[in-house]
Amino acid sequence: MPARPANDTLRVIRTILTPLEERRILEIGCGRGALLNALAELGAKVAGIDPDPAALAEARKIAPTAILRQAGAESLPFVDAAMHAAIFVNSLHHVPLQGMAAALAEAARIVAPGGDVIVIEPLPEGTFFESMRPIEDETQIRRAAQEAIAAALRDGPLHLAECTEYDRVEMYPTVTDFIDRVVAVDPSRKDKALEEREKVMKRFYILAEYVKGGYRLRQPLRLHHLKVPG
Repeated sequence: MPARPANDTLRVIRTILTPLEERRILEIGCGRGALLNALAELGAKVAGIDPDPAALAEARKIAPTAILRQAGAESLPFVDAAMHAAIFVNSLHHVPLQGMAAALAEAARIVAPGGDVIVIEPLPEGTFFESMRPIEDETQIRRAAQEAIAAALRDGPLHLAECTEYDRVEMYPTVTDFIDRVVAVDPSRKDKALEEREKVMKRFYILAEYVKGGYRLRQPLRLHHLKVPG
């Protein structure tokens, strides 16, 4: 399949939400806070939620100005219309299947009328995805996330402003660095990564593009820019 245009997620979000100064932005599933810190450095007033207390502990160090709460996406600890924008980056498919619709509805609830909900989700394809499949095959859950977005658009209250796709391109010096990256996203993958290491290595060295300095993998992403009716 032909590669999509490569792009950077921060650049994409910045383009949609500019100007960022003083805008209240919630990241749903903020992890260790790298995106929150980048947005804060650009002038946004940021908040993040994540169910993982260890990730939030790191986020407090990386994004010290962010308001952080331990919570699930299905029940956000913020009042109605508290934010100008809410962002899911590779996080909706980590919400339990039965909670995806509620997570999108909650995002719409806490964003003010006329505000933005950005959902960026990995597709079940690409060399990154195919390389990690022996560790965890997310085909069905990634498809379920896309179905949940389609249902939210069909049933309301969100409206579609734009849908685009782009490739996240990542470089890895070795397959070990790739495996470490996959496990860092979800430490519960560690045992499976050890068990399937040989399969991962074989796929990685077949699929990755070798360039000077390491190996290049591509992960296609689909971005839905949604609007709360104003």
